[in-house]
Amino acid sequence: MLAKNLLFLLGFLVVGQSTANEQVTLLTGIITSSKYHLVTAPKTNRWQVQIQWMADEGSIVKEGDLVVVFDSGGIESQLEVNEEKLETDALELLKLEMDKGQAVLEADGALKLANIMVEKTRIEASVPDGEISAYEKGKSVIEYEKALTAKIKAQENYKLKLEEQQVELNKKNIEILKLQEQIAYQRSQLEKLSVKAKVTGPVTHAMHQWMAQKVAIGMNIQSSWEVLTVQAASTYQVSAWLHEIDAARIDIQKSSFALTLDAYPDQAYTGKVISVSSQAEQKSQWSDSAYYRVELGFVEPLKQAIFPGMSVRVQLKHENLAVQNNTTEVLPI
Repeated sequence: MLAKNLLFLLGFLVVGQSTANEQVTLLTGIITSSKYHLVTAPKTNRWQVQIQWMADEGSIVKEGDLVVVFDSGGIESQLEVNEEKLETDALELLKLEMDKGQAVLEADGALKLANIMVEKTRIEASVPDGEISAYEKGKSVIEYEKALTAKIKAQENYKLKLEEQQVELNKKNIEILKLQEQIAYQRSQLEKLSVKAKVTGPVTHAMHQWMAQKVAIGMNIQSSWEVLTVQAASTYQVSAWLHEIDAARIDIQKSSFALTLDAYPDQAYTGKVISVSSQAEQKSQWSDSAYYRVELGFVEPLKQAIFPGMSVRVQLKHENLAVQNNTTEVLPI
């Protein structure tokens, strides 16, 4: 008797038999939406993130409304520091461009002057012998050689100033680029920490992974944990779970479904199969067994207002494949 009651609570009890081979199995279902926005905890520089604010469960939010705010964990203050540093670095780059540009300009002017001096002293040193004294001739040659040496030094200095300008500016630009990438990453983190709804509909809070209660403001949760779901109000369906043992003896596609909402027990609807999961899921809060998720749609138009999370009693009428002669023809779900 105890085992029978337990199975009834889980919603997977065979309660009737209309013919020798037709049975009725009860499934527990809830109202869900095929279009929804599932909010999970974002990845941060810490292993946990705190929920600072979230929309009330059951409240109706519009697309674009804020639904969850996570603790920034110092990211906002770091972002402000980096943005201020970026402004400082931009000014430093401008000053560096002016200083290095001036140094290159001066080196270029010195090189041009050296070229002029070389040409001047070359002309003086090329005066034929006999027109000036040997002393003056030797003096001119020495000045020409000095000018050539000065030109070589001016060329080397010009190249050095150009290289310094390129290296220093590249170095500063790389620093600014790294800072810009860091700022962009921190801004993207802040955007993920403030989540806006992608659909219009009611809010449903998720269950905590460790505690037997729903996620609430002030809790610390790990990255990728479910926080809440916003379900679109225009695409309601029923999500039910079929025990793996029942799945082996039921042909879902050839079965019929009667849907009754607990909130409206006097009104029944005909259900149709939308999809069946190909892999069973563990439901540790129910038992150690696995269950297949069955999505059902409403055949008739709804006559009452419904909301996500409402419980649904699903009557599944089927033939028992296990008692048929050819059991090898049972198709997997």
